[in-house]
Formats: sequence, C-alpha cells, structure tokens
Amino acid sequence: MIFDGVAVIPEYLADVNVVWCPSWGAQTDPMARYDRSKGNGDGMIAPCEITKEPYDYTGWAIIDDVNILGAAKLGQEGSGPGGRWEEAEYQDTPWGELGAANAGSGAPGRASDEDFVVSQTHAGTQAGGGNTMYRLRQGIERFFITDINNPAATAEAASVIPVMWDHISTSTADFSHVPGGGNVLYMDGHVEFLRYPAERFPMTPDSARIFGRYDRPFDGF
Repeated sequence: MIFDGVAVIPEYLADVNVVWCPSWGAQTDPMARYDRSKGNGDGMIAPCEITKEPYDYTGWAIIDDVNILGAAKLGQEGSGPGGRWEEAEYQDTPWGELGAANAGSGAPGRASDEDFVVSQTHAGTQAGGGNTMYRLRQGIERFFITDINNPAATAEAASVIPVMWDHISTSTADFSHVPGGGNVLYMDGHVEFLRYPAERFPMTPDSARIFGRYDRPFDGF
C-alpha cells in the first residue's frame, strides 16, 4: 500500500526516486516499474502510475501491531501463504472496524479522511493507550507524549512514528534487503534499518503477516 500519487506529486513530492528502493530486485529502475510495466509506456512517470511497491505507507500514525490487530489477535497467523492475513480475517480488529466504517460511509474511504475512534472492544489499543487511530500529519507526535514535563518529549515521540518503510513479507524473496529487514523512515526525518524479525513495528512477524501482500484491502486508505 502506498499514498495516492495524484494527491502528493508534484506539490509535496517532486522526485519519484524518494519512493524507489535501489535494492529492490523486481525491476531495474522507477521508469521500468511505474511507466513501462504498470503505466501507459509514454516515457514519463505520471502521478497516477505510482504503485504500491517497493515501499509500504499507510497514512496512519501507527507505532505497534496492536494498533492494527487489537490485543486478541497479536501473535496469531492468518490463513494466507506464510500465515499472512486475508481480508475477512481483519474482522474484529481495529483495521476491520475502519474498513467497515469506510464501506458504510457512502463514499469510498471517507472514514479515513479524519482520525478514527475504535470501539470499546479495542479500547486502549491506540496511540498513548487511547482509543483514537490518528492520521499522519504535522504535529501528530504530541499525542504520543507520555511525559508532558519532559522538554525533549516531542522530538522523542516523532522519532518512533514510522512513515514509510521497505515492504515486509513472510517470504524472504519479497524483501528488498536479503535475508530480511528494511529501512524505516520516521516522522522526525531519520531513517533506521531494522533487521527482520525485529521487536519493533513495522519489522515484526505480526507486521509481516499484515503487510505480506501488496493488494491489501486497505490500499489507498
């Protein structure tokens, strides 16, 4: 899953190489992937041709797998290849509630235009132990601060919110960096490489089962 290229390019992203991993082995360069393979082959990469690999982006301020799966399904495997989660299995999860809200909103994705409050079933599973799944935006890190008396708290919070990362999967062949792991871009602008399996989202076994397919049902949310 990746952002909507039309909504971002060129106003906020002028260089498509930002969303291209040179270590990804499926294609040789952005033009080969986005224009010749997935686009209209006119020799230009149009915003609408940006597809969802080799990076993952959700648009949500998610820092832990529990924000997506809820507490009850952490550590469980889905029915897909390698234990990956299938669409129906997100029922009774925070993301399943978000998906249902989008489906019933009258317009595709409308519920994802703003922050989303999970039900009492998943109370305490979101940022700061709260009930709200926050959209990524400037200043969102203040909702992750646990010590308001710490002057460095805002910077510390921004340093733990993943924005975009190398695609992760339960299959080693799907990684851009073999034998496994990926670069993670954080809200404060720094990039960190996490080896798989890591204890931190988004490079955990649960993360791999969530993002293990490119055609996730929440693509575009």
